[in-house]
Amino acid sequence: MGLEGIWGQFNITIDEKGRMSLPSRIRGKINGDILVLTKGAEKCLWLYLPEEWDRVSEQLISGASVFSLNTQDVLRRFIAPAEEISVDKAGRVKLSPSLMKSVGLGRDCYLLGMGERLEIWDETVYERFEEERSAEVKETWEGLGGSGAVS
Repeated sequence: MGLEGIWGQFNITIDEKGRMSLPSRIRGKINGDILVLTKGAEKCLWLYLPEEWDRVSEQLISGASVFSLNTQDVLRRFIAPAEEISVDKAGRVKLSPSLMKSVGLGRDCYLLGMGERLEIWDETVYERFEEERSAEVKETWEGLGGSGAVS
């Protein structure tokens, strides 16, 4: 069982202690009580099941060169800050204060189901990101539609 099949956007709140409740649809997909939290490629946090984290991080590390500055930058952003976090009996996870600060997470957030991982975005940051990326997304949709535009 894994996160593949979890799609959607959930409104979540992070309390004053940095805790976030996982929606019941997501809790039902988690075997055990450990997740791996790290920085995402954009200004968000990524949550992985441990077995998926092992697969993704191993793939990244095995292809990395100590002589490639770009690769080392990715490892510093993705591998170095990763930490295991526990899901408590109430279905909450406590997020790292330093990771929250690094991506600007506030109280009101979105949790996005992305198949192999979950993304945690500050609501305002995500809305700004979507607005800035809307032209590129439209272009990509049109490219996926072949010769005709996607409607």
